[in-house]
Amino acid sequence: MYVCVCNALRESDIREAARQYPAASPEELYEELGAMPDCGTCLVFAKHVMDDEQVRAEQDRHAVVP
Repeated sequence: MYVCVCNALRESDIREAARQYPAASPEELYEELGAMPDCGTCLVFAKHVMDDEQVRAEQDRHAVVP
């Protein structure tokens, strides 16, 4: 699914970058991806995806491997 139509950024792009740059703001993350918000309507959803990915990463770190 596209998060940012203006820059053709997909949810998978945002998730991958969020794992690489966990402390980044959405604007900083876009910059790391070689983009910048144009209309800006995507920033709230991008932040939601980033936060969700951080929760997933934390869960992965605490997962018990049998």
